[in-house]
Amino acid sequence: MIDGHCHLLPLHLRVPGSKAWRDPWFAACHAMEFPRFASGEDVVQALDEVGLEQAVVFGWPFADPGLLREVNDYTAAEVGASGGRLIGFATVNPGQASAGAEIGRCQGLGLSGLGELNCDAQGFNLAWEGGLRSTLKRCEEMDWPVLLHASEPVGHLYPGKGTATPGRLWRLLEPMVQAAPGLRLCLAHLGGGLPLYGHMPEVRDLCQRLWFDTAAIPYLYRPGVLRAVTELLGADRICFGSDFPLLRPARYRVQLEEMSESAARQWLAPATRAWLGRP
Repeated sequence: MIDGHCHLLPLHLRVPGSKAWRDPWFAACHAMEFPRFASGEDVVQALDEVGLEQAVVFGWPFADPGLLREVNDYTAAEVGASGGRLIGFATVNPGQASAGAEIGRCQGLGLSGLGELNCDAQGFNLAWEGGLRSTLKRCEEMDWPVLLHASEPVGHLYPGKGTATPGRLWRLLEPMVQAAPGLRLCLAHLGGGLPLYGHMPEVRDLCQRLWFDTAAIPYLYRPGVLRAVTELLGADRICFGSDFPLLRPARYRVQLEEMSESAARQWLAPATRAWLGRP
């Protein structure tokens, strides 16, 4: 059982006034009175609260490659100190020429995937061209799973919502699944609701070549949303992700209870392992 969506941040970047806070997206998302940050030890403690075995961890989608390098180093160090409990992803900016070199460097550090990429935070073009294409093709060649931020096109506004909505994602994903059929891509936050269009045959067919995580859904949807997506796509497309430290894994008990026992087992373990390429 794996939590596929957890964020880490070094102590020195958590302090208001540090380099991290000069990033507009980061500052907006952490403007609350008590912003939430986590270390690798914090993630392991949250896993133990609910009996999860491992977590996928990564930093923050900064635009600046220098900040990304710092956070990737920290992530690799926390993974190394975790005794196998943490699986580390690198974060790069596909819009920067340094992205390819940073992926190679992070592979040498022991990281084994890429995410969470965010076009609004990082300023890259959400299209199957340019830097994003190069980055995703590189991950396909390396057999690295990828996590991409997605957002709902309607509903309440909140810091970090963004514009990676189903319509924009569709224009990326249609050519992507043809040109990179081996890429294992997961769309965060239930893909901004893309699977809910699964009554359309072409959407269902495309979605069954992707994965979708549950990160932050208690803030976004009624508990029955997982049952609806399972009926449209099958439970083997839904990966468990908490978005810790925004939410603790324990917060998802209500959503789990809304699903059948067999479906819940599927999205808590095999779907996430399939996305990660782990037996």
